[in-house]
Amino acid sequence: MNPFLAAAAPHGTTALWYLTRATGLVSLILLSATLVLGIVSSVGWTSERWPRFLSQTVHRNLSLFCVALVVVHVVTTVADGYVPIGIADAVIPFRSPYRPIWVGLGAFGFDLLLTVAVTSGLRRRIGVRAWRGVHWLAYACWPIALVHGLGSGSDTRLPGALTVDVLCVVAVVGAAGWRLAARRTIRPGRRVGAAASGAVVLLGITVFALTGPMQPGWARRAGTSTALLAQLGSGTGTTSSSGRAPGPAPTTAPAPAGSTGSAPATTFSSALSGTYSVSGPDGAGLLKVVISMRVQGDGLPLVVTLIGPAVDGGVSMTSSQVTFGVQQGVVTSLEGSTVAATVGGSGVSENLTMQLALDRATGAVTGTVSGTAAGRSGEGSGR
Repeated sequence: MNPFLAAAAPHGTTALWYLTRATGLVSLILLSATLVLGIVSSVGWTSERWPRFLSQTVHRNLSLFCVALVVVHVVTTVADGYVPIGIADAVIPFRSPYRPIWVGLGAFGFDLLLTVAVTSGLRRRIGVRAWRGVHWLAYACWPIALVHGLGSGSDTRLPGALTVDVLCVVAVVGAAGWRLAARRTIRPGRRVGAAASGAVVLLGITVFALTGPMQPGWARRAGTSTALLAQLGSGTGTTSSSGRAPGPAPTTAPAPAGSTGSAPATTFSSALSGTYSVSGPDGAGLLKVVISMRVQGDGLPLVVTLIGPAVDGGVSMTSSQVTFGVQQGVVTSLEGSTVAATVGGSGVSENLTMQLALDRATGAVTGTVSGTAAGRSGEGSGR
């Protein structure tokens, strides 16, 4: 019997998931406030209680705070591991396997924001004219960040997130309109052009939000892989109110035979690649075989662990564990190069079939995985 499966990739905690969502929303608020204060400062508005230098100081400090919070947003997204987004995906646009366009816009906006922050720190060295030219990129950061949040976020349809988005839009549009009306030095042609451009951008974002993220099925249309969609709901298409699939509930056995209820058939088939390792035997004479694999195309982690006594160069399984994304389960069959497993979360189970090839010389693993919804564990069992 061939040894299979390699060490599990660590899963993000719920705290990281909430932190990345919260920092994303707060970053949009701070970026909007920074833009509004920058406009207030450029218009030259002052009062007895709010001198101009205060606008400039708060604007600068908010900008730095915004950059720092975006960095936290990026780090927590990568560290959480819930979706396959790597550190390179956060800075190189449009290479992420997860929602590549919308995550890519976030990376592009992050690059622009860093460029503005760095050149602001070098303002005296590069000159005011060069700094001012780069500083205009801040206006581009805001709509890019807004579309990124709408397209890649899991909270878009929640009332709280919608309220934040609408308030940010109202604040920025109002401030931009005030600047166009108050700055008499702006030529009429440029004034009309800027107003028309802003209106087109705003209309485009509105149409995109209403026809895209606000509509059912956006996760699939946004570029979420079939494997990830399958493990999110195992064919039920449901997630928790947080936008994340319900927390994993370890499965200790496959769905009972004769179960009458079943989820809609959800299938997928993808290539796998990874590595495997063998450790032991331990004091009880048991080997531990672990394969760490990822689904090609989306990077979703698939980890199988076998424990048992050594038999004919392999292992005779006495216990096992399977982790697929956020789902957990067990191996149900191990025959040659074919591994069958059942994984589940929140009562929903899914059957996986893996065809694996191991290279003993390099420790590399290649193969394929297919999955089908198995229904709700416990249905028809009298519970």
